[in-house]
Amino acid sequence: MEDIKKSAYQYMLDNNKKYMNYTALSFGDRKITYEEMHDRIERYVKLFYKKGIRQNDIVGICAYNTPESVYLLYALNILGAVVVGYNPFDSKEKLKQDIMLTKPKMVISVDMCYKDLKESEKALNFSTLLYSPVESIDDKKIKFGYQLLQIKNGNFKLNKNAYLSHLAKDINERDTYEVGAYEEGQLTNILFTGGSTGIHKGVELSDEGLNSVCKGMGSIFPAKPGMIHLGNIPFGNMAYGRSILHYSLCNNLEYALTVKALPSDFYEEMVRTHANAAVGGPPHWVSLIEQVGNKFAPNSRLKPSTLCDLHYATSGGEAKKKTTYDAINSALKYCGSDAILGDGLGATETWASIMLNNGRIHHPGTLGKPISTVEVKLINPDNGKEVKKGENGLLCVSGPSVMLQYFDNPVETEKVIFYDDSGKKWINIGDILQETEDGEYIYIGRKKRNFVSGIENIYPEELENLLQSIPEIREVVVTPIPDEMVQFIPRFHISLYDENTDIEKLEGDIKKLILSKLTESWLPGSIKYYFEPLQRMPNSKIDISYYKNLDKELIDSDSINNEEAKQLRLKKI
Repeated sequence: MEDIKKSAYQYMLDNNKKYMNYTALSFGDRKITYEEMHDRIERYVKLFYKKGIRQNDIVGICAYNTPESVYLLYALNILGAVVVGYNPFDSKEKLKQDIMLTKPKMVISVDMCYKDLKESEKALNFSTLLYSPVESIDDKKIKFGYQLLQIKNGNFKLNKNAYLSHLAKDINERDTYEVGAYEEGQLTNILFTGGSTGIHKGVELSDEGLNSVCKGMGSIFPAKPGMIHLGNIPFGNMAYGRSILHYSLCNNLEYALTVKALPSDFYEEMVRTHANAAVGGPPHWVSLIEQVGNKFAPNSRLKPSTLCDLHYATSGGEAKKKTTYDAINSALKYCGSDAILGDGLGATETWASIMLNNGRIHHPGTLGKPISTVEVKLINPDNGKEVKKGENGLLCVSGPSVMLQYFDNPVETEKVIFYDDSGKKWINIGDILQETEDGEYIYIGRKKRNFVSGIENIYPEELENLLQSIPEIREVVVTPIPDEMVQFIPRFHISLYDENTDIEKLEGDIKKLILSKLTESWLPGSIKYYFEPLQRMPNSKIDISYYKNLDKELIDSDSINNEEAKQLRLKKI
């Protein structure tokens, strides 16, 4: 795979040379050719070089899916900077935590996030450059209204030299820069994950890893120049979104950017962009259906013949139930699409995609096959030996896309990275799978505990640690209750010290604490209280399986009412 051993930008450029007049990016009504995109990238390279960015400098970005975000990502890559993706939707507290960990020289951010960066900028001594997500929109009324809103919210700097749009005007052809030297295995990106434990970690990734995923995805999904791919998955801070962006641009597709990434916008954005391919989490695809009595039907807002251009539909994130899977495919057919919903499995630690199901060629209900640039094996978690086809095993992956390590966290790195007898590097993904006789893989479950509720990843350990800061609570276990529309809803098993605890007040304190640190999606659907210590295993750890079995008995007897919590999540989908 010598062809992937180059910078991400160079890999893209080499694939674009014959297609410079094709549309690379679309944003609203604007179409941007590959030639124009590369010209804008070079302008940003000169700008950042003038601002002092050099090879190995750590630069944070807080980006939305806009053309400017694409330009700056690849411009920083040309200079050899290490790009750290900060989530623009994170709280001020969490942004500060990530910035403190990575200590960037500069942060480049959409202006509407600046209010959450101000304190950190002064305290941690980094510079900030701002840009507007409406910069590439031609409508002057929209731009003016947006600018007024940001001034009102305090998302502005008085110094014009803090804005990319102003600085870019001073760049000319005579300005020079030095391209960063490519080295195999070089750190180029840090993206964050809660991983299998809920412990917040920075994942160190390389360019050949990203290039390899791009190449490997082509073994399962055919991409023809000129196809339109919906650009809804955030690519500034998500490995999945970045790999889809890179795959699209390296295959000369039109990447239809949208800042409307919520499931509620998914159908309308596919229609608006005439997307030929789209990816999303289960809530995105579930948004195409609705429950009518005990059955599912196409959502009432869907219209016939509106998705005739859509030929490839891919989901990921959680296993889907057959009832919703069949209903989603019926909804796609109702809208005129010949796509059959495929599935996939990936991890931030592998630049996202590990295996993919192309609904046209793989069996429904499986994760399809591994992409061509990774090697996978399923092992017995007790003895490390490979299991046979048809047996459950722990997924381990090897290949260029495997992370370098967790940033400044050797303890967590050693938990997942190992080497076989030949010295080959592997990563333990933490999922239990089963290989079929056809070489496809079936998802069995998680050895890890995180799950999706509505549109958010829920990390039980993070919730448990948070809740145990409440004095009345002795111990707590968070378990997932399955739901066909929103994936899972958290259930709290709480051990209290005092039988006379005021439960109404306690639940008010729980809600207030969760909303102060997290979001509504982390609120429980139900709570079970205990007045003795929680059940433990011989190794002294809390027996989580015991509480899952208790849940199962209640689920089987239909004794858990999560309707209120479910409706809360459906409002966001």
